[in-house]
Amino acid sequence: MKKLFVVCVAMLMGSASASAQEWWDDIDRGVFNHVGLNASIGTEGIGVGVATPITDYLELGFGVNFMPGIKVKGDVNVDFNVPQGLIPPGIPTSDKVKITGNFARTTMDVKLSVYPFGDRSSFFVAGGFSFGGAKIAKITGHSDLVETVIKEYPALKDNFSAELDQYDVKFDDNGSIAGDIRVNKFRPYVGLGFGRLIPSSRVNCRFEMGCQFMGKMKVYQNDSEVKIDKMNDAGDDLSKIIDKLKFYPVLKLTITGRIF
Repeated sequence: MKKLFVVCVAMLMGSASASAQEWWDDIDRGVFNHVGLNASIGTEGIGVGVATPITDYLELGFGVNFMPGIKVKGDVNVDFNVPQGLIPPGIPTSDKVKITGNFARTTMDVKLSVYPFGDRSSFFVAGGFSFGGAKIAKITGHSDLVETVIKEYPALKDNFSAELDQYDVKFDDNGSIAGDIRVNKFRPYVGLGFGRLIPSSRVNCRFEMGCQFMGKMKVYQNDSEVKIDKMNDAGDDLSKIIDKLKFYPVLKLTITGRIF
């Protein structure tokens, strides 16, 4: 992330210098009279898009972003809600289980970029929205200890759960965990940056940073939201992401090109 930020800042400085050149090599931007293609990389993943101008002050863009699988792991506590005396002596009554969140998604976006200084500058503010599937990550895990106890006492299966953030995630008959993390399907967006989607030259670059409002992350199993236990106080990395990340930061470096 730090390397991406450094590269983006460097490109931002280059874009600011390039905007001055555009004053001398400008094009006539009317209403939908040009079409541009672009490719990007950033915190939303790898993206491709198409854009068109609406005078020198507005640009309308449509894009698709592909986020490759990024795994975040957390060692969380296992809640043994079992009456005393039902578990044979020698078997521990506490355990930790490693839960993995595999974050991968495909989103589409519609954004309107506003250039307040018209053709005198490439500075812009942007607004729009992203949309896609509500599922943004799959969660998996396994506990050998829970598997052993469940095989010995099958009726106690529902008495075991993993404390992921404030969610009590259940185990299956084999001591494994399966579920997913979901957010809002419709996610408003605001941002700003330098560079045009319809450049004066055939090819140019654009830097953008912003924020995607995706709402609170929720954990689901079998298409039902997992019960919340406010007494849980998990501090692992995956739990922190679920608890804190309601606004998704966007840093994007884009290569833009004008077809005609």
